[in-house]
Amino acid sequence: MKKLSTRIQEYIESCPENTIIEIGVLYRECFSRDSETAFAKAVERITKKGELVQLTRGLYYIPRKTTLGPVPITDKEIADFYMRDGHGIAIGYRLYNEKGITTQVGKNVEILSDSLRGEQKRARNVKVTKSTVELSPSTIPVVETMEILQNYGKIEDLNHKGLASYMEKFAAAYSEKSVHEVIQNRKYKKSTIAFLKEFLDYLNVPNTLDQYLSELSTYRIPRMEEIYETA
Repeated sequence: MKKLSTRIQEYIESCPENTIIEIGVLYRECFSRDSETAFAKAVERITKKGELVQLTRGLYYIPRKTTLGPVPITDKEIADFYMRDGHGIAIGYRLYNEKGITTQVGKNVEILSDSLRGEQKRARNVKVTKSTVELSPSTIPVVETMEILQNYGKIEDLNHKGLASYMEKFAAAYSEKSVHEVIQNRKYKKSTIAFLKEFLDYLNVPNTLDQYLSELSTYRIPRMEEIYETA
């Protein structure tokens, strides 16, 4: 049998440049018959040779090499890795910008992923958080909407017209089942739920969100007239 380091090297050479590797997953799927200690030492040696680059604990990538030296992996490539196959979505300013809520683009990239091992991961300017909601075509629009409404007061250069347009599209495809699934599995402030209900009521969309709210509480949320007057 070939040496462990040789087999790891051959695996690396079979992958495209800038491929991101979760080293623990690689060990379990391809090298679990070998000693984990020996595997870790072999990876360390290969990394020192420059064949792998460590992004953060347990996360590596295969560098793209040029005549001027290796080219660092981009934040976009890291983000795309965690959003692959629909298992992750952008939140924060990348989301707000994509949905036309603001023209601002944040330096940091925030990702919500339901396939992340552990609660949180940071690599370069990318922050990945574990999603307690299974992300699917039906839950993703709800999570995106709740993220926007929860951070409404913090979004710089907020475009009220863009927000109104986005919420009208969300309301037109409103799914009560998906909203309940998200609210029950991911923590959002009561005021955020009240804000969503206010939008839905304003747009004449039947809903049962009052079951999450208290009749005795007053929630500090924007008035719809304020949003639509400035839209």
